[in-house]
Amino acid sequence: MESLNQDILPMNSKENDSKKELCVEFLPKGDLHVHLNGLISKAMMQDILHKEKSFYSETIDINPYLEKTKPYKSLQEYIRIWDVFRLVPNHRSSLKLMMEDAFINLKKDNVRFAEIRNSVIYISLLNDITVTEALRWLLEYLDVFSEKYGIKAGFIPTVSRGDYCIDNFKALLKAYEALGCPKSIVGIDLAGDEDYQCPKELAKLFRVTKEKYNLKITIHAGETGNPNNIRDAIINYGADRIGHGTAASKSKEVMQLLKEKDICIEVCPISNYLTGAVKSLNKHPVSDFIKNNVPFVICSDNPGFHDASLSEDYKLFINAVNDSSQIENMFDKQKKYTFIKGLQ
Repeated sequence: MESLNQDILPMNSKENDSKKELCVEFLPKGDLHVHLNGLISKAMMQDILHKEKSFYSETIDINPYLEKTKPYKSLQEYIRIWDVFRLVPNHRSSLKLMMEDAFINLKKDNVRFAEIRNSVIYISLLNDITVTEALRWLLEYLDVFSEKYGIKAGFIPTVSRGDYCIDNFKALLKAYEALGCPKSIVGIDLAGDEDYQCPKELAKLFRVTKEKYNLKITIHAGETGNPNNIRDAIINYGADRIGHGTAASKSKEVMQLLKEKDICIEVCPISNYLTGAVKSLNKHPVSDFIKNNVPFVICSDNPGFHDASLSEDYKLFINAVNDSSQIENMFDKQKKYTFIKGLQ
């Protein structure tokens, strides 16, 4: 993480870096935006890819994906990481290893609860099983390691924008129903290329499912600079939270909408920098969120292949706003806006 910190931390804050890290790493935390494959360590990813290498093309060079600490050229380039990270797991045993490694990493950073995201569909395709069975595998290991490591966990299936988004949503919903609507599933996520125009039917499916099953909605929106995508997520999809939402500060209307409806933005500082959503953390729009009383929480997104942790995101946030007071009640804010029920 050293090289990444050198790129983004202001020079006058580096002398206090170790003190801030010592403070934040022991704070209790909740992570409301973290993807399973992006949470596992690089070492674990390399081990699994090596073990399963007969299942992926030998022409793929994974090292650039596992060693990236500089900003990507665009969000689209960043998203292509998943072409590699979705090569696993090809075995149920690998999924078990991934899930335990994820919880080990959360435990190291004193994360007390986490909402873990995964698209599930690719697991069924890789393993030639039904989506229902893939979801069953995932939830089983989520529950096992949640209990083992004492971390409250909720699962959020992710639907990716694209030509099969409707089919994938329906497949996930069918699996959810087939398993008896497990309580460990706490919401639904929409992610992927924001430039893709999803069918209007998808927004309706999100709203209907939310109403029928009382599932919460989080939408990746405003990460590519268009505040209208945030407005669409709120008005048409019924979003309860917004993933990233960096473009919100470009629109007074959107900022007011977020404030009035008490819709929380999942701010992921390191990810925002690496994707190019913000050019410098010193100019991160989270400062505008603070000034305008727009609710937000600090999250990690993909700490494993960022070679970072939620604590690192905390540190960079503190340096970006030059104020540590926002972190003092962050755990309470995370508990307020989490989709996981029963947290005190």
